[in-house]
Amino acid sequence: MDITNLDFGYRSAEKILNGLSLHLVPGEKHGILGVNGAGKTTLFRLLSGQMKPNSGTITSQNLPLRREQVSFLEAEPYFYPYMTGMEYLRFINDQPAQIERWNSLFDLPLDQYAEEYSTGMKKKLGLIGVLLQENRPLLILDEPFNGVDFESNEIIMSVLKQNYTASRTVLISSHILPTLTRICQRISVLQNGSISRTYEQSEFGELEKMVQIDVDLKVSEALR
Repeated sequence: MDITNLDFGYRSAEKILNGLSLHLVPGEKHGILGVNGAGKTTLFRLLSGQMKPNSGTITSQNLPLRREQVSFLEAEPYFYPYMTGMEYLRFINDQPAQIERWNSLFDLPLDQYAEEYSTGMKKKLGLIGVLLQENRPLLILDEPFNGVDFESNEIIMSVLKQNYTASRTVLISSHILPTLTRICQRISVLQNGSISRTYEQSEFGELEKMVQIDVDLKVSEALR
């Protein structure tokens, strides 16, 4: 899958993405690291087909990536009013046995309205939904660990590290570097609207050191 020279920006505003290019290896777990406002969610919405780029291409096997090829867990999932958790999941994939299998990990009250769930419960419901879309080759997880309790975070990491998503390319964003280094084969840094560098697993130590040096410098300059 190839993202080539992707530009996006609203009228009378600076570009959010500027010539962004990235190659995703089929079946890999690829992290996207960036500060708030770096453009991670914008990139994901372009990949999912929710928005259109100003210019550039997104292709899979040399063909334009189609919306139905992508599963997208948004940072703040939305659910229609008066729809229970079970109704939502059965709308996605009407296989109750599969739904119960995944929910055995998270123990959600699927007979309740999804809009009444807590933030963490909504995140877990959305995650089950995208995991049920097994035939979609690209799985995008936008901050999947935010708002979720410690045990569920560990469960999500275990699911991603094991072979349950092996047939899919997984693109994950996080503000917390260790969550990405534990899961991903590669991590790309999104900065100033483009990918500044992609790190291989063997280079994660270098990435961690660079981030720590940058943070220490900012703290010392601010507090001196």
